[in-house]
Amino acid sequence: MENKIMDSVRGGFWTKPVIIFVLLLLLLIPLGFISSMISDRAYVKQSAEESIMQPVGGPLRIEGVLISVPYKKQAAVYNENGVPTVSQTTEQIMIAPQSYELSTQLNPQYLKRGIFSVPVFNGDVALKAKFAPLNFEQLNIAESDVLLGEATLILGVGSKKTFTAFPALKANGQDLAQSFAPPKYSPFTQSVHYKLPANLANGGFELAGALSMQGGQSASFVPVGQDNKFDVKSSWSSPSFSGGWLPKSREVTSSGFNAQWEISGLSTGVPQAWIMDGRREMLESVEASFISPVNNYSLIARCVTYAILFLAVPFLAIFLCEIYSRVRIHPIQYLLIGAADVLFYLLVLSFSEHISFLASYLVAAAAVCATILFYGSAIFRARKWGVFIALVHGVSYC
Repeated sequence: MENKIMDSVRGGFWTKPVIIFVLLLLLLIPLGFISSMISDRAYVKQSAEESIMQPVGGPLRIEGVLISVPYKKQAAVYNENGVPTVSQTTEQIMIAPQSYELSTQLNPQYLKRGIFSVPVFNGDVALKAKFAPLNFEQLNIAESDVLLGEATLILGVGSKKTFTAFPALKANGQDLAQSFAPPKYSPFTQSVHYKLPANLANGGFELAGALSMQGGQSASFVPVGQDNKFDVKSSWSSPSFSGGWLPKSREVTSSGFNAQWEISGLSTGVPQAWIMDGRREMLESVEASFISPVNNYSLIARCVTYAILFLAVPFLAIFLCEIYSRVRIHPIQYLLIGAADVLFYLLVLSFSEHISFLASYLVAAAAVCATILFYGSAIFRARKWGVFIALVHGVSYC
């Protein structure tokens, strides 16, 4: 062994490692192209998913229910001569429910666009809320200035497209009619407005309704009450829970999940009542996402991140074979073996769009190892060296 190494040193031992290093740097160029291709395919996938989601309104988002009550506000305005005159404007009071509950069963199914698919769902959301009698003294507003006859109930959602039927709501068992004169301001992204009888607005009431909804990818709910309870059930077996609060209890099995949230109004930042000034803040929500168990593009991108190691180790194995077999290997032959390693990632990308990522990885690894086995045996004129290099590749992929 000592004699072999000394012979290699005399024959320019360090020349070949430098050439191998340069070849590794050259192979980073096609790896960059493959990384760009992965990003392009991921973008195409995202565009296809968005085109599927658009007709169903996108992710389901229920932003809550609030009461809007206008009131008259008087203020002194001074003219050029300093003479005060009384100016009257109409402002808006927003009132949150004392308790707010949502319960739903969502069973997603895949919709496809070409080779891409996205989970979408339909379901009924049971809504319950309880509003306390109004107390305007807390806001320093005289009851005589309050326009109870123009009170409105607002139901907020992320997109009206998520409704599959008009949301029918009842207050103390009384059907609420839609209002076509919406209030000046709404804190929600999009909203449906209902006429609220003065006696109900002033005396407090219980609200109930069933919302027929649709959406895709995820469902989120904004806790706007002083006490909030959300109950979400689904047949989806791989959920992801996120948002401002995690479920108080959850059960995830192979047949689906069941998650419950209990959220105090003290942690939401939503007051029981406030004067609306036109600003709309994005409130925190809880979210249940219906994620795919495997995202092949992110897995392939992760593999490419470590590609330089998968190239360096086989090159080192070939270099050792060259020393012990005393067979001189041309740099182009190194480059051809490196090209096979680079093509591995392209094969995984191509196959994974049609079969599972694991199956794609195994097929691509088997194809590259088989190619290296035959080519290595040919260039070293001995099968044992081809088997050795192929085994190094196989272990690297494992």
